[in-house]
Amino acid sequence: MKGLINGILVLCFLSGCQMLGSEQDIRPLQLSQNAVIDQEYADEAKEIVLSMEEVVEIKGVSNKADIYLAPRVKHFDRFRLKEIRKYGYDSVKKRYPDATVHVSTDQKIFMKLEKLEQELKDRTISEKRLEKELKKLDEMMKG
Repeated sequence: MKGLINGILVLCFLSGCQMLGSEQDIRPLQLSQNAVIDQEYADEAKEIVLSMEEVVEIKGVSNKADIYLAPRVKHFDRFRLKEIRKYGYDSVKKRYPDATVHVSTDQKIFMKLEKLEQELKDRTISEKRLEKELKKLDEMMKG
């Protein structure tokens, strides 16, 4: 009986270790060619932030000189959210010094940007409505 329990524990441990490498294949949604409004800034900014070791997924949208980003970080790295946001902001700001960069690790912002990305990809959002949604997002990020 004791040997059976030890065997099950070993199998659980080995199967858990194999799952660690699966996060490396995640790619951000590229919107440059498909979107109603040019998303080249957002696409490049997403690549910059996703290159950070702590970030496992990212959503982002740009409009004129505004770039909105919401990275999802590894569970353990959630203790360092402020540092991760600052580093992500600084990295994107270095690449686009004239842009207004907004970085948030809030889950609600992540979901809103995910929805906006999908609407841009599907071409179901107008430029005017995008500006309105991003203005709401900006208010949510401030307060």
